[in-house]
Amino acid sequence: MKIALVGATGNVAGRALEKLVQAGARTVALVRHPEKLPESLRSRVQVEQGSLEDGAFVARATRAADALLWLTPTTFDARDFRAHTLDLARNAARALQENTIQRVVFVSSHGADRSGLGHVSFAGEVEQVLEAAAPHTVVLRSAGFMENLFTSVEALKHGQLFTLLPPDKKYPLVATRDVGDVAARWLLDSTWTGHHVRGVHGAEDLSAHDLAGILERVLGTPMRCQQVPPEAIRDAFLKRGMSPSVADAYAGMFKAFAQKDYRPTEPRTPETTTPTTFESFVRERLAPRLR
Repeated sequence: MKIALVGATGNVAGRALEKLVQAGARTVALVRHPEKLPESLRSRVQVEQGSLEDGAFVARATRAADALLWLTPTTFDARDFRAHTLDLARNAARALQENTIQRVVFVSSHGADRSGLGHVSFAGEVEQVLEAAAPHTVVLRSAGFMENLFTSVEALKHGQLFTLLPPDKKYPLVATRDVGDVAARWLLDSTWTGHHVRGVHGAEDLSAHDLAGILERVLGTPMRCQQVPPEAIRDAFLKRGMSPSVADAYAGMFKAFAQKDYRPTEPRTPETTTPTTFESFVRERLAPRLR
């Protein structure tokens, strides 16, 4: 069994690659920068260097694969974010069809089944492209990533937790390693058939106030929680270097998630609940960055 992965230098696919190698699977990693792969893995996988924007490369690199892990790489500079996302998905679809790849695992997002959620809605369109191209697919509708807090290290050092959602609104939050573990389990299983949607919801739903309380307890310092005004969200993203198209997409997502009646379509169940708690994430991953 041969498994191809994109995004293997990132958190989710990188974790999945680690699990696949540990399981003895033949793997091929499609990467732009091979040097970013951990040295412990680089010699144990087939590395194909190129860009996912090059459809011929994607098709060539995934030849003879039985399964594919697909996700849309993070980009801040796309002039047309939706068009960019769908162009990449069509390159995946071409590879799936040319190489008759049977199974695809796609890392999507909760809310992808709805319109008006910015880039999350784009992910829903990618789901449809992949389902039309492969006989067997599973969509992992993931919660927000705990690792997103890494971009707020400086504010956290000063006891400030900024939130783009109402501070008392609880929402699912997941560690990327848990998403990678779920993806690896599906990729290693060659028995499932059909099209599936699975939530990946983290250990529990938490509000920003909950997060601040956990941060205070673990770090031993006061933590003040403050919501970024909705009208300032887009400007904040532009200041981070996002193109107007990308900033609009992210702002649209957060505005939709902030609505009182918004809840993920996929209910939380034992199957969608993953093991890493926010407290353990803070102790093991975040706290060392704050020292």
